[in-house]
Amino acid sequence: MSGVASAGGGGIFSGLDTATIIEQLMSIESRPKTLIQKRIGQIQTQQIGILDLNSKIQALKSAAETFRLKSTFKLKAATSSDKDTLTATADTNAAVGSFTFLVDRLVSSQQTLSRGFTDRDITGAGASSFTFESARARLDADVALADLNNGAGVARGKITITDSANRAATVDLSRAVTVSDVLEAINGNGVAQVTASVSQGRLVIKDNNSTTTAPTVADAIGYTTATSLGLTTASTTSNGTRTGASVYAMNANTTLNSFNDSTGVQINNVVGTGAFSFIIKVTDGANPPTNVSVNIGEKYEQQGTPPNTTQVKVAAAVSTAGGVITRINEALTAAGATTVSASIDATNGRLVIADSQGTRTLEVIENAPLETNTARDLGILSGPTVGTINGRRVLSGLNSTLVNSLNGGSGVTGDGELEITLRNGDTFTANIASATTLDQIMSSIESASTNRVRVSLNDQGTGLKVEDLTGATTSNLIITGSVGADSAAALGISTGATGVAAATVSGTNLQKRYVTENTLLADNPLKRAVGTGTFRITDSMGLSKTFSVTNSMKTFGDVIELINDGALKAKARINAKGDGIEIYEDNSSTPAGTQKIKVDDESGVVAKNLNFKGEASDVGVSNKIDGSFEKSVTFGVGDTLQQVSEKINAAGIGIAAAVISDGAGATPYRLALSSTLSGRTGRFVVDTGTFDLGLTTLDRGEDAKLFFGSTDAARAVAVTRSSNSFDGLVPGVKLDAKSVSTDPITVSVASNRDEMVSTIQTFISTFNTLTSRIDELTKYDAETKKGGALLGDSTAIQLRNTLFQTIQGLPKDVASSFNRFAEIGITVGTGGDLELDEDRLRTALDEDAEGVEALFAARIQNTAETEEEISEGVTVRNTDTTATFSSLGIMGLIEELSKKYIDSTTGILSVRNKAITDQITAQNARITSLDQRLASKRTKLERQFVQMELAISKLQSQQSALGSLG
Repeated sequence: MSGVASAGGGGIFSGLDTATIIEQLMSIESRPKTLIQKRIGQIQTQQIGILDLNSKIQALKSAAETFRLKSTFKLKAATSSDKDTLTATADTNAAVGSFTFLVDRLVSSQQTLSRGFTDRDITGAGASSFTFESARARLDADVALADLNNGAGVARGKITITDSANRAATVDLSRAVTVSDVLEAINGNGVAQVTASVSQGRLVIKDNNSTTTAPTVADAIGYTTATSLGLTTASTTSNGTRTGASVYAMNANTTLNSFNDSTGVQINNVVGTGAFSFIIKVTDGANPPTNVSVNIGEKYEQQGTPPNTTQVKVAAAVSTAGGVITRINEALTAAGATTVSASIDATNGRLVIADSQGTRTLEVIENAPLETNTARDLGILSGPTVGTINGRRVLSGLNSTLVNSLNGGSGVTGDGELEITLRNGDTFTANIASATTLDQIMSSIESASTNRVRVSLNDQGTGLKVEDLTGATTSNLIITGSVGADSAAALGISTGATGVAAATVSGTNLQKRYVTENTLLADNPLKRAVGTGTFRITDSMGLSKTFSVTNSMKTFGDVIELINDGALKAKARINAKGDGIEIYEDNSSTPAGTQKIKVDDESGVVAKNLNFKGEASDVGVSNKIDGSFEKSVTFGVGDTLQQVSEKINAAGIGIAAAVISDGAGATPYRLALSSTLSGRTGRFVVDTGTFDLGLTTLDRGEDAKLFFGSTDAARAVAVTRSSNSFDGLVPGVKLDAKSVSTDPITVSVASNRDEMVSTIQTFISTFNTLTSRIDELTKYDAETKKGGALLGDSTAIQLRNTLFQTIQGLPKDVASSFNRFAEIGITVGTGGDLELDEDRLRTALDEDAEGVEALFAARIQNTAETEEEISEGVTVRNTDTTATFSSLGIMGLIEELSKKYIDSTTGILSVRNKAITDQITAQNARITSLDQRLASKRTKLERQFVQMELAISKLQSQQSALGSLG
């Protein structure tokens, strides 16, 4: 059939241009479709206009919300008088005023430098291993001056010291913040030849050139510093030494965090009226014992009428020694044990529980189900004792350590007898059995030697150093203890029976305990974020369990408890050195297993960060993993200085190592060790054993320090931080120290009027952009005879009118001295745009800033929730209600107006846009239907023309046949 038409679209037999005829017929048939497409174009243009308005209203809503969300009228600006030294920024909560600062010191990190080596990476350095540890392991933990004198602190300023030769020095302590700062300033005075030290809670100043005349100490004119340090009238003199009055002792304000060498007291907070921390058992022999439950944790009371009762917290956990005493005495009184009471023994740094009649038997018992050690940490855990329980010492003296904290918390074992033979052959015995602090041990040894021995800390500060002062060289220095009860060995200073051919014995690490169950995970020695996650422990029997550490777990004790509740033979405890968690095999009820304990992180790196990820070295007694924060780095025999540096860096111990060259002499290469943490928290100790690394401390690592509140540091408040940021010192103000200042710096905080004006200008600009766009979309151009996309659109016109009515109208029930924007300088100009008279606005802010704020941003919202009864006695809270306001400023009205138009479900423009979309969809459906009809029509026409051509062909054939007959 296709052969009936020519290639040009004309009929072969009819000669007609059938293709053109069909197209013309189809064009007529397509007129409705063309009209629909034109209509769709018009609707789409409207939709673009609607969407454009929607976006610009959203911008207006955001500009209005700024006044509420960013508290525009509460914005503050902080200005520093010296931005190169101290920068300041303020938030909306900042206190308005002027504040004075002195930047005394920027934060630094500890840096040490070794002796010189000949090369970096050719010859072996000769080192075998180095041991690194946090400076918390030191035995001379510093005490803040603020903690002296029962928490009243010290009146910083200047003191005068005059030695036995009448050399007088004025020592400036106005910038001192710790006891060590005081000692260093006095010992470095450069004039008076004296040595300052501490003993128990007292400062001691010794004349270096006299054993009879003690130095004179006095307050410098205008200050009371020497008096507050206990070094004037209350001090005593003897043997060329002035011993100050006690300035540091336990008192009611002593914090529990400072107990036990700052490892604190373990307290479990349990919800319930019957919760308690420990029991004091009082027995008089004639009556049944009285068990007095004492709770120093959070206290709860049952409130309400049964059965509708609730547990309500009525008191927080105690945080001071005085708080503990109060709770104990309240509990004793409530139990009727009125002759028994608790008190503080300031002299011996302990708590005491005593029966005034001296006849009752007292006993303190832990609350075993809680699995805490509260009584132990308070030093009052005791078996039956008649009359008085004298607690264990829990507060050490100035810059000292409790004996109980040594050797990982096991103290100094043995009988306390030390036998010492000096190099001149003299011998003496020192008894340290009654010593409760390390400085008492040191004083006992020196006193027994009658000044022939000096006892101090070793170079690392982790052990003792004993020096023979006789000057003799004929014999060995010998320090021993009793056989089978060797306290010299426990102190790390035993030389054995043969002694040493030297005048000095440097003791081993006494392993001060600084990690306990109370230690916060975040306060681990490396200040490393432990994080959350899971780890798997496989015990010696091959059994495994996964443990999950969550954000609710705060202390090392929480992790230990988690593991110990895991029903494995592998258990957890604080290790023997008191510096981490140990995972060990528990054989208390079952035989030993045959597999090594193994710990793996499954998600996160909790086990790695707590140092117990890995595998035990062996089964049996070695089947344990020690999570000590004391780390040793081992080197190969031929390791070069560069390789030593690389291995230290790879150990991940918070120490950065580098090899530097000073370019001097035959040994220019040095090993530099730096803490990766800033300030005092980043201080570390390193023990190189017998290898002489020749370390020199370049920087000890100091906290940043500034003085606040006065141009005179002595009268100002001293503040230290482990970074150069001092956030929170002035409420709402962030301070960042950039350099040290010699002159006072003033930081002024005031309302940020510039930012307020800028925010208002932004709103006005956004408002004008919207209204101008409405004008463009609704206008008619007479010259071009074209209208905007929304010409005559009532929605757009109504929106514009409502916007201006709102902006020029009154706020809703707002108490303000200003009623309209026009009164504060916001008006409609001749061109129809909003305009701002900035001078009038600033004047209004000066007149009544709160009134301006109320006009803009007042907002009192009524609850949008209601109670709805869905069946008898059953109610639910219905939150699907429209918010209402009893007071609303202009910006709030703009917000609500904007929501009315652009809410995603009910907004006028949103509904309009959906309706347009539905129209377009419907019209496109009509086009689809028309296309189907047109296609059918075309097919029909083509078929008809083909039939016509066939008919003509037949007629022509008949005509031809008839012609041939003639």
